[in-house]
Amino acid sequence: MKYVLANWKMYPTPDRAVELLATVQAGLEDRLPAIPTALTVIVCPPSVSIPSLQRVIEPRLVRLGAQNCHWESEGPYTGEISAVMLKGLVDYVLVGHSERRAAGETDLQVARKVAAVADAGLTPILFVGEDEPTDTALGEAERRLTQGLAEVDLAMHQVLIVYEPTWAIGAEQPARAKHVSRVVEHLKERLGDLGASEPRILYGGTVNGDNVEQFADVEALDGVGATRAGLEAAEFLRIVDRVALAGSDPGGPGAS
Repeated sequence: MKYVLANWKMYPTPDRAVELLATVQAGLEDRLPAIPTALTVIVCPPSVSIPSLQRVIEPRLVRLGAQNCHWESEGPYTGEISAVMLKGLVDYVLVGHSERRAAGETDLQVARKVAAVADAGLTPILFVGEDEPTDTALGEAERRLTQGLAEVDLAMHQVLIVYEPTWAIGAEQPARAKHVSRVVEHLKERLGDLGASEPRILYGGTVNGDNVEQFADVEALDGVGATRAGLEAAEFLRIVDRVALAGSDPGGPGAS
């Protein structure tokens, strides 16, 4: 299985989100004969747009995700949304994004959110990565992985992982493919130790149509995530095309 993830962050208004999804879905519809069935496209809009998109989404083309949730199913948490509330509206929930961590989200809260999403029957998408490109990168990414998964049984629940080094977010250049491959291979070994039978890891961090090829050809990766490129339908579809090409060649370097 290959994945292409779009995190729309706090950008499109509900009307614009519907327009953007419609354009992406039309492009995917045109590509259906060339896109393998083992490719999943996930779009994570601002929460206010989820109901509008849920009414027009084509699940055979795109799956919806939320950008965040609370770890409790209900309670006096003004402004929060629980995973239970999201059930039936989305299939995935982003957890532990570096921007959430920078706003004060702790490792314990991340772990509780991952468990809450899984318990609600949704798939958590856990973000892990290091803050600086130093010799400690491998250990820092692994620490966030293990702490984020501390309250979920990987033998029973699927958790998608996005390796997104903080220093590469919004940078002019993404992390080098060699570095990404080394970290992802290590994290997959750790996921296996934790009970995951089919660990899946995407790369995020300044991915666009011009540089996606270097990541699509990393054998250890199962896809990519995009932010700015995900807000432009044509650019996002370029990314889909490249990941689909890698995933459709069973003998090629991008095969899983």
